[in-house]
Amino acid sequence: MNLNQIALVTGGSQGIGLATVNALAKNGYQVVVMGRSEEHFGSAKKIVPKELINNIDFIRGDVCDETDVKSIFKATIEKHKRLDVLINCAGVSMDSKRSFADTTTNHWNKIIDTNLTGTYLMCREALPHLIKSESGYILNIQSTASYKSQAGTSLYAASKFGVRALTDSLIDEYRNSKLRITSVSPGPVATTIWDHKLSPPSEQEKSKMLRPEDIADIFIWLLSRPAYLHIPDITVTPWN
Repeated sequence: MNLNQIALVTGGSQGIGLATVNALAKNGYQVVVMGRSEEHFGSAKKIVPKELINNIDFIRGDVCDETDVKSIFKATIEKHKRLDVLINCAGVSMDSKRSFADTTTNHWNKIIDTNLTGTYLMCREALPHLIKSESGYILNIQSTASYKSQAGTSLYAASKFGVRALTDSLIDEYRNSKLRITSVSPGPVATTIWDHKLSPPSEQEKSKMLRPEDIADIFIWLLSRPAYLHIPDITVTPWN
């Protein structure tokens, strides 16, 4: 792993994203964090170790907004002159299982815009910069729902199947280049994503889930693999 590389993380102010930001900063990366909420930025800055805070830039932006996406890349390149790693952690889930007949266009747009369109926009804008790097890497958060859909999860599964298809296509397109692309597909992770559920899981149920740091550790491990080695996807689930 090269020190002083530049990494851009979406959804980096909480959950998997924040754990990833901390892990990257601890491993010598300069990190640009993209998130929607200034309030969440404030909370994140209290969690980040003081000795690492100067390694992190927090920039407000929405991955669904093409103007915001272009702006964050412009700001990143103007300051750091390069980009080496893009990690797409921004994501939303359904507030409950919902039959397909009970979904609305608003439900669809909320899930697809963030999970799929956001990933598309970020990858598209990152590519010209990452292919200039000697060790460019795109890491996309998928889900076990990228491989198996269940009743009541049609919108979320469609978004994650879409991210899987996008990632697989990028892998095929950039195979044999210096740019690597990998997805990580976790099962349930104990983050604030559960807070908006109509029936949130109990603390006992959350205790059996993966931790955000588990996914961050996987990212760091992937980034430290030799350049000739490519791993298309890592699926990780709780053992219990």
